[in-house]
Amino acid sequence: MDKPQRFLTALQLGDSFFPSGAFAHSSGLETFVADGLVADRRSMVRFIESFLLGLVARCDLIFVRLAHVSVVQGDPEAVGRLDHLIHAMKCSKEPRLASMQMGRQVLQVMKGLYVSPLVQELSQGLEDGELRGHHPVMFGAICGSIGVDVEGTLLTYVYATVSSLVSAGVRLIPLGHSDGQRALHDLKRLMTSVAKDAELLGEADIATFAPGAEIRAMRHESLHTRLFKS
Repeated sequence: MDKPQRFLTALQLGDSFFPSGAFAHSSGLETFVADGLVADRRSMVRFIESFLLGLVARCDLIFVRLAHVSVVQGDPEAVGRLDHLIHAMKCSKEPRLASMQMGRQVLQVMKGLYVSPLVQELSQGLEDGELRGHHPVMFGAICGSIGVDVEGTLLTYVYATVSSLVSAGVRLIPLGHSDGQRALHDLKRLMTSVAKDAELLGEADIATFAPGAEIRAMRHESLHTRLFKS
């Protein structure tokens, strides 16, 4: 696979059309909308900014990078350890299950598209119950195995995360698609910033702090009506 094909494969993994199941999750945004705290484009952008800084920048993105580095350095066993570690970091039930579902779906689809010893090994680990299959770890490992560089991997992951949240917001609030594109544009600087920072962070830097998002993620399963799984 040459460099342009590797880049296109990374875009394919991060595309909303890719059947990872991301479209079915709002990551607690649905509860914020139900509570009236997110009601327009600006409040949606503020929510996503907080989500990125509190739950992605120092957690998911670092796991993406560490999984990528582990594969590139020929240490696939570290991927399993990272998968168990991120499982312990996902305190809320629905986001934890969402991360596992999305990671497993990505791996399942890639298994049919890309012949790779790593993908086969990870799939076997899931079948044997040795892995949970969390999305950031699977995403980073797969991108590393196909030769996507760290910068491209992190940018693709963070864009896919933000795009999924914007899509959920457009459906929930609701907003027009032009508002969704403006939101993505407004968030580009933060996306590039957190992705760049993650290139320099290691396991000792892993941390999360977003109590509002965590509590509303927990409350989501008890909402009277729900459009999303999380």
